[in-house]
Amino acid sequence: MRAHYEKVQTPEDHSLLCLSYRAKRFTAPWHFHPECEITLIVSSSGLRHVGDSIEAFYEGDLVLLGSNVPHFWKNDGPSGGRQSEAASIVIQFREDFLGGDFWKKPEFAKIARLLRRSARGLQFTGATQRKVAPLMQKMPLQQGAARLIGLLSVLDALAQCVQARELSSLGFIPVLNTFDAERINKIHAHVYDRIAEPIYQPQVAELVHMSPAAFSRFFRQKTGRTFSAFVNEVRIGRAARLLTEGNMNVTEVCYACGFENLSNFNRRFREIKKMTPREFIAHFPGGGK
Repeated sequence: MRAHYEKVQTPEDHSLLCLSYRAKRFTAPWHFHPECEITLIVSSSGLRHVGDSIEAFYEGDLVLLGSNVPHFWKNDGPSGGRQSEAASIVIQFREDFLGGDFWKKPEFAKIARLLRRSARGLQFTGATQRKVAPLMQKMPLQQGAARLIGLLSVLDALAQCVQARELSSLGFIPVLNTFDAERINKIHAHVYDRIAEPIYQPQVAELVHMSPAAFSRFFRQKTGRTFSAFVNEVRIGRAARLLTEGNMNVTEVCYACGFENLSNFNRRFREIKKMTPREFIAHFPGGGK
C-alpha cells in the first residue's frame, strides 16, 4: 500500500468533485488532501480511520472531513460466503472554491461554523443522515449549477445538525508528509493482515526500518497513541463488526481478533467501547449468539 499527499483531480470545467464509487473493496490508503470531503457509505462495512479515531462503519455512514485530515475506510469484504459491493458517494471541494469571502456572508454563518468544526471530522446520524443521503445520491447525476446547488443543500442540512459527533480528538494535529504516510500505511497493512495473530512491535519497527525506540516515538507523534493502543483499537473495531453480524459468538470473536483469552478481550472491549461485548450486542437486535 502506497500513501501520499493526494492531488484531487477536479475537471477544469468543475469547481467541485462528486463521484459514485463502486468496487469489490475500498482501495484508498491512509491519505490526506487540502479539499474538504463528504463521504456517504452506500454499502459495505469495516473500520473507519479519521485522524486518531478508529471506529467500525456500516452502510449509511456519513462523515464530513475538513482540509488535510488523514483518513481511510478499510472494508472487511464479504462475509459468510456472500458477495458484497463496496460503494460510496464522495464529494470533494476546496473551502474557498466559491471565493475567499463567500462563507463570511451572514446567510452562511452556520455553514462556516460547520467547516471549522470539520477539522476533527464529523459523523452525522439519525434524521440528518436520512435527509442528506438522498441529496448526495442525486449529485453524481447532476451537472452545472444543479450540482453546486446540491452541495449547498447538503452543507445547509449538515449545518442544521446540533448533534454531529467529532471523530478525532481535540489534541490531534495532522502532520504527515509523503514519507511518513508511506510508513504509516505499511504499519496499517501489517496490522490488518495479521489481526488474528500475535503482533510484535520490534518486528513492525524493523518493517519500516526503524529502531524500536525511534518507532515508538514516531508512531505516537503521528497518530496520538501508542502502537499497542492502536492494535487494541483495531482489534476491538473488528470485533464490534463481527459481533453485529451475528455469525460468531463472543468467544469465537475474541480469538478471531487476536486476543489470547476472554478476560483480556472483555477488559479491552470495555475500555474502548465503555460496555461489555454482550452489552454491545444488545444494541444490535439479532447480533451475536
